[in-house]
Amino acid sequence: MSEKFDWLLKKTPRSVDQIRLWPENPRLNPDETHTSLSDFADDLTYDTADKKDFYELITSISEDGFIPADPVVVWKNEENSKYYVAEGNRRLVALKLLREPHKSPKSIRRFVRKASDRTNLTEIEKIPVNVAPTFEEAEWYINQRNSSSSLQRKWTRVQQQRWIITLYEKHNGNIDKIMSITKLSKSELEGFFRILKIKDFVKLDEVRTKLTDDEFDKANSYRFPITILERFFSFSDVKDRWGVEYDNLEVKIISVKSSFLNAFAELIKRIVNNKEDDKINTRLTKDDLAEILDSLPQVVFPSDNGQTNEAGAHDNEGDRHPHSGKNNEGVSEATEGSQKSNSTNTDSANNQSDTIQYLKGNPKRPKMVLSIYELKTDSYRLQGLFSEFKKISLGHKNCVAAGLRVFLDLAVLNYIQTEGIENSIRAQYQDDLRNVPLKKRLEYIKSNHLNNREQIIVNRLIDSNYHYSLDVLNGYIHGQETHNLNKEFLNSFWDFLFPLFEALLDIKEN
Repeated sequence: MSEKFDWLLKKTPRSVDQIRLWPENPRLNPDETHTSLSDFADDLTYDTADKKDFYELITSISEDGFIPADPVVVWKNEENSKYYVAEGNRRLVALKLLREPHKSPKSIRRFVRKASDRTNLTEIEKIPVNVAPTFEEAEWYINQRNSSSSLQRKWTRVQQQRWIITLYEKHNGNIDKIMSITKLSKSELEGFFRILKIKDFVKLDEVRTKLTDDEFDKANSYRFPITILERFFSFSDVKDRWGVEYDNLEVKIISVKSSFLNAFAELIKRIVNNKEDDKINTRLTKDDLAEILDSLPQVVFPSDNGQTNEAGAHDNEGDRHPHSGKNNEGVSEATEGSQKSNSTNTDSANNQSDTIQYLKGNPKRPKMVLSIYELKTDSYRLQGLFSEFKKISLGHKNCVAAGLRVFLDLAVLNYIQTEGIENSIRAQYQDDLRNVPLKKRLEYIKSNHLNNREQIIVNRLIDSNYHYSLDVLNGYIHGQETHNLNKEFLNSFWDFLFPLFEALLDIKEN
């Protein structure tokens, strides 16, 4: 081996607590900020499969200790003289959490705490690392890495693409430089950039306004299954019928762009909604194309005189117009219809955005929990109730009211288990946890774990004279009174409890 890579042969012990995590790690969501250990862990365990793998990694370290078979590569940032990890971010996050389980996200804290109790923390205080002379050398290793370790996860396709985009920006689009780092061919790199440019069509108003907020969030997310899009546009039939041409890194649309974007929007909807009977997935074959393309809105092409050269395009509902023509302004009906549709959709989207803002805290909202909130938890019942709250109308007020009481009980129990304070509560009340009522559980948490704001909420909650009280919640299940069952009261009760739920659970606003 060249002396240039001697650093790969030398391992140096470094303190786990002193090594910093790398915020630009392609495994992480680039749209989120990563300032705390919890932020990193939260992102690395977002998907069910990722969480399962991370749990296996935690368990392995807990049972067998840290095995330095695969290099942990760090480099020294000359600006602050701190060491950052380039390769081994998941392993470092796992080590840091085992050493300080209280810094884990609430959704995995209970698991990490139990694993930490079984771990010899002294043995993982320091780990052997390979110190790269520069970040560029660390970059080289990142791209050379090809481990078959079951505890290491290779980058996904989109993670690799995002890494290449980072290199593209860093090296000012120097394809030759990126080729030398990644060992990918020019055609492979061009393919990466083109498909990312196609994916970015979702940000255009003509596409954005045809998607619901949820569909757009999924399409714009770095977790979007870009391999499906990549496979779809790899077929020459798609490029021919939709008018897509490639010119080096550029993507050119030679069809009527409004009709292309209309069809593209429907394609995106089909991908993100992921229906089981839909053939637009990673198993897409050439034999499926004709049926799929016929099921999507038609893409039309301009003729020499500016008119479309086909019978017309599908409208948003997929109906075919019997003929095409021109209005007094010389605009084809297909194009004019698309423009009107876009204008209507834009107004609708703006109104929807305004409505969402208005609904926050609005006691007259039709659903108690807005769709903009997300709960991360290992509890199936908590997750199920939360999801149903976002779907069920307050016309079903009895179900919602009873569910709210159950949700509070489960949230408190989940917090007790996550924080590992079952034994403390047993000792406090000299009884098994199952026999300790919710009121006493709340009193213990209030006195020992909550800040002033949440303490005020609990004090009011356990005061039987307060209008948002535990007695009222209990009445939803055991009582006969109905005067606290209206929409406004239930919404206001949820809003009153929400800061407490934020403290007990891992709830975020998207």
